[in-house]
Amino acid sequence: METAARPAPSAADAPAKPIPKALGPDSLAWQHAGDNLQLLMAGTTLVLQVAHPVVGAGVGDHSVFKKDPWGRLKRTTDWGLRLLYGGPVKAPIAGQALRDMHRNIKGQDDKGRRYFALDPEAYAWVHMTTYYAMITTQKLFAKQPFTALEEIQLYEEWLQQGRVLGIRDADMPADVSAFWDYFDNMVRNRLEDTDTARYLLDVSLTKVKKPPQLKLLPTSIWDAAYAAGGSFAKLACYATMPDALRAKYGVVWDEKAQKRFRRMQRVVKAGLPLLPDKIRYMLPAYEALKGIPPHYERKQHERTGLAA
Repeated sequence: METAARPAPSAADAPAKPIPKALGPDSLAWQHAGDNLQLLMAGTTLVLQVAHPVVGAGVGDHSVFKKDPWGRLKRTTDWGLRLLYGGPVKAPIAGQALRDMHRNIKGQDDKGRRYFALDPEAYAWVHMTTYYAMITTQKLFAKQPFTALEEIQLYEEWLQQGRVLGIRDADMPADVSAFWDYFDNMVRNRLEDTDTARYLLDVSLTKVKKPPQLKLLPTSIWDAAYAAGGSFAKLACYATMPDALRAKYGVVWDEKAQKRFRRMQRVVKAGLPLLPDKIRYMLPAYEALKGIPPHYERKQHERTGLAA
């Protein structure tokens, strides 16, 4: 007796991929990632990321960070906040959209090595550097560092956030202990002295074009103000770089620099309790923590006459 041939399975027959669960207001990540205190680690985080040869080449070849530094900073910050505070529906969508944006970022670096922005090691490294940033920020600038249990909780949350970004568990260290081994090995043996990281350290923290909002400000005044602020940004960057990374870039970290940094720490710690939450936190983080509908949704409702 003949039986009818079964049709070959198609992609439509494949089980739907589970949507990763987004973090929420009960997470430590929500409480700390949107804190403007994190900006003190921005330089170090970026250098750690673009010192990876794949990331450095991709950013150097495809980014407009030299021509439009403020626009790129805003877009990068907006993406990060949308991914974290977007909620169960919008955060995973943003994670997939971010991966889609990186699919065509590929090429060949100045050493003839081919690179691809979605290289699993490089894509995971960018995410993992932000865990280092949060731990270091809390340790050096906040009232008190995270407890051991809080570091574990935050890392487990950051693994989940990595899944929202589409990073496989196999590409992320399994726990906190494995993370620090991984981080040390990456800094010592995988990161390089890249042109992009050099530009950030030698140029971006010293001189950069005015933001469009300040176009009426005389350039000489802007350059002087940025140079003064940049000296503190560079100090914070040098202070929070791992020793092995400072060695790769020939950063001198002597007693004089350490004394300057300790003074900076005292000023930050003394001023922090005086800041109201609306200034302390980036707007999406403030709205999320206070349970306020996002500002862009409120504006949309106002335009359609559906304001809450």
